[in-house]
Amino acid sequence: MASAFHGMQYIMKRILLFVFLFHHQCGLAQLDFKNSNIGRVMEFTDLDGHSLLRQYDPDVTGSPFINDNWVLAKITLTKGKEIGPLAIKFNVESNELYFLDSAGKVMIAADGLIKRVDCVDYYSKDGIKFVFKNGYPAVDEQNQNYYYQVFTEGKVELLVKKYKYVRVAKDELSGVITKEFVDGAALLYVYAENIIQAFHPTKTFLLSIMKDKVEIVKLFIDANKMNLKSVPDLVKLFNYYNSQ
Repeated sequence: MASAFHGMQYIMKRILLFVFLFHHQCGLAQLDFKNSNIGRVMEFTDLDGHSLLRQYDPDVTGSPFINDNWVLAKITLTKGKEIGPLAIKFNVESNELYFLDSAGKVMIAADGLIKRVDCVDYYSKDGIKFVFKNGYPAVDEQNQNYYYQVFTEGKVELLVKKYKYVRVAKDELSGVITKEFVDGAALLYVYAENIIQAFHPTKTFLLSIMKDKVEIVKLFIDANKMNLKSVPDLVKLFNYYNSQ
């Protein structure tokens, strides 16, 4: 009987050891999962969105997006939490952020939930990284949920409103009607001291928003023979001002 009792104790200890190891390994597996790319995708449960209900006319050529391909981005939510890198598309025509949920379904991010979108290793032809932000005061036709592309950050920010629209044209000879997405004129804005306003390409305007460093700004503009209608020149100027 004693040997049988000791045998049962040995078996029970082995069972308990197995259970402990099993739970320990599961805990490690869950931790690894949360730190993996798959785990970060699952965090999209924090990012509310609605289904892609709107469908564009299939006869419209071109694209409403900045880039037709999905690009990786880091998403900063309004409450400060960061998600990513994750695959997104930015719809310029509707000013909406598209994303893939954990099941691979295309969704549109809800208004007021996202503060910032940093595209990873994705630049414009001018070498400017694609960064989008909202939460700015309402101005013109844009409300606080409007996404601006951010050219410079700091005390004075240079922003751009990009948009596309559908152009409809009719061939006078054949009567054929064509529709295509085309780029509208990009509009620059400046954000400083909690005020957003349309940018004016004059030295007087620039000095009025950089009034605390007028002399060095003047010298920089003159020394570099800056074209105040050139985006690369403006980016260089704003970055210089913000670094002083």
